[in-house]
Amino acid sequence: MQPAGRAFPMVQESQGIYTITAEDISSSSSESKETFTDDWNYKLEHSKVPILANIVRNHTLPPPGNGSARLLWEYDQEKSSHLPQFFDKALKLLNLKQVAFEIENSVMSKVSCTACKAGAGLLQHYTRIGKSEKEIKKTIYQFCVNLKLQSPRVCEGITELFAGEVIYVLSKVKIGPDEICSFVIGDACGDIYNPYHEWEVMFPPVPKPTVIEQNVPETFWFYIQKTWLPNLAKWGDYRKCDTPKITVDHMLQHIQETHPDIDYILWTGDLPPHDIWNQTREENLKILKDTVKQMSTMFPGAPIFPALGNHESAPVNRWLLLNSTDPATELQWFIYELQSAEFNGEKVHVIGHIPPGHSDCLKVWSRNYYAIINRYESTIVAQFFGHTHYDEFEVFYDKKDLSRAINIAYIGPSVTPYYDLNPSYRLYYVDGDHDKSTRAVVDHESWTMNLREANLYGYPIWFKLYSARQAFGLEALRPKDWDELVTKMTNDPKLFELFYKYYYKASPVRPSCDTACRKKILCDLHSGRSHDRKKSV
Repeated sequence: MQPAGRAFPMVQESQGIYTITAEDISSSSSESKETFTDDWNYKLEHSKVPILANIVRNHTLPPPGNGSARLLWEYDQEKSSHLPQFFDKALKLLNLKQVAFEIENSVMSKVSCTACKAGAGLLQHYTRIGKSEKEIKKTIYQFCVNLKLQSPRVCEGITELFAGEVIYVLSKVKIGPDEICSFVIGDACGDIYNPYHEWEVMFPPVPKPTVIEQNVPETFWFYIQKTWLPNLAKWGDYRKCDTPKITVDHMLQHIQETHPDIDYILWTGDLPPHDIWNQTREENLKILKDTVKQMSTMFPGAPIFPALGNHESAPVNRWLLLNSTDPATELQWFIYELQSAEFNGEKVHVIGHIPPGHSDCLKVWSRNYYAIINRYESTIVAQFFGHTHYDEFEVFYDKKDLSRAINIAYIGPSVTPYYDLNPSYRLYYVDGDHDKSTRAVVDHESWTMNLREANLYGYPIWFKLYSARQAFGLEALRPKDWDELVTKMTNDPKLFELFYKYYYKASPVRPSCDTACRKKILCDLHSGRSHDRKKSV
């Protein structure tokens, strides 16, 4: 046994691994791209100066306009209180409740595709006939309220935060609703070829090293804890509610006392709550700063390695219809860093937010990321993501031999119970500091508490839910071990039920899982590439 001197926690929960947002969309290139100058050189030598040291800035939001979409609409009610007649009839053909459910659960069908095309087509029509942003915002708010998609307050917040950006993008792109919705929704809208959103990263002319079969590591010791931070009642709620701060405080206190030898913290994003209609830049920054202060105080000296989630930005979830070719040259930078690590004989852990195989990750981005994992499988020994809130994983395979598993992405459970979940965190044990260390994950534990009992008795009791090696009888946590587990679960309903219990973190209100549910989960475990279900198990 050779312990790794110290241990490490992790905080949970971006569009395509590290969050990718549509920044700098204010200027024009050819067709659907905007021209902007990016002076960043990813090949520069690494700075030795701490990035966040002694940086304090005040940010002031501009005052609200003279009239919000809600006020404009209410002012205009005497003239017309109905949707345009032709569109009102069209919308009645759509199952909008189904659309809302699919968007929330990231499971798209033809219903969402039809709604997307109708919305994108109408907005593009409005911009082309010269309607002002104010007029379009008023119409969007009118649709939202009259169709009872949300309450007037939520409709107003969503309209004010998102409409301006969506209108701008749709007025600039040279593609229509079919291409837009295929890009945003995915395969449910058909695999429509769009040359502006097809690109490939470039690899250096260095041959891939011979892959060495990974042996079972000798030891462990490495802790990672995932957390999440928003608002609610006493200890939380199984319905669509975020975690109250008292629960986060209680969990961190438990971790501090139960796992005193934590080495570092992996923080995979999404600290702000889900009230996306009510977010501001200042509030999101405050949540981030308060969390950093709390974690630094409770775990002094432990490094924190953060990734941004899709909820950190204000507004959230920007789609890259403009400037979408390797945004900010992120993946090219990633290749450069991995090649440097390969030359130096280093091992790499990847930290991100949205799992690359999740449908929320853009298809072209995920495909390129998958190619990078294939090329650098000997260097990347583990990947860590959040976003889904579930306790799960994704297996990556050799593109030339789909029977050979080459890498694994761990998707840690969230502290948020949103929704039907128990709050949880995870500890990872990693091969430690010795001459032949693989830096591979050799086991992980998921810890949880029963939210129903916590609210009933007045306090949470945190406990170890399971160890991956013990629960599933794994020899090790190599990619091939996880691949074999998925194959076993495909043929063993009892083993799948055990996994499903842990997937929902032993929640007493977890839904039943029928054949379609089981097939979907197993298929997702089998692929680290998004929109890949047709090719999976």
